[in-house]
Amino acid sequence: MLVRKKMKKDLITITKNERMTVAKKILEEKNIRHLPVVEGKKLIGLVTNMDIRKAEASPATSLEIRELHYLLDKLTVGEIMTRNVITISPDVSVEEAATILHDNKIGCLPVVEDGNLVGIITENDVMEILINVMGMKEKGSRLEVLAEDKPGALAEITRIIKEHNVNIISVVTDVADEPGKRVVVFKLKTFYFEPIKKALEAAGFPVLYAKIEK
Repeated sequence: MLVRKKMKKDLITITKNERMTVAKKILEEKNIRHLPVVEGKKLIGLVTNMDIRKAEASPATSLEIRELHYLLDKLTVGEIMTRNVITISPDVSVEEAATILHDNKIGCLPVVEDGNLVGIITENDVMEILINVMGMKEKGSRLEVLAEDKPGALAEITRIIKEHNVNIISVVTDVADEPGKRVVVFKLKTFYFEPIKKALEAAGFPVLYAKIEK
């Protein structure tokens, strides 16, 4: 799954010479947290809610409110924006984008191709992708199954599910606490999971969790 397919392409941007107060208004009205700063199609920075909060807190507290508002109104986006912006290519996988967001503790990644800004992907976008991959918005049952981390284990579990004529909406795996094991998480298109649960456990696959999700 590539970033190109999941990134936002209808971008809201701003220029470095625009006033900070304008950037703040855009962020509030559009209910967004990140605003790319561009020159033409080139990304030159990023202004965020955090950048604006830092700028608003910087003037001396002894200033009168009128003086403070005057100074803040003079600030430009170019003076407060983040300049060293981490970017990615549209042909990077969503999984890699999620790792970059997590490891760098940032909220978005502008997407750049041939030197031009072509999109943006945020932590909320990645979370929505995860929700869809996990089948969270679809009705059915969730089963977490403990399996040996070896070839054929997943195939055997899916064979048992197939024998009960139940469709698999999604399947992901995670490392188990027990060495040499993995937890396989299924979203199944059924509310009647008990026969499958019993068959899996009879075949040596403990079911750690089972719940109907409507």
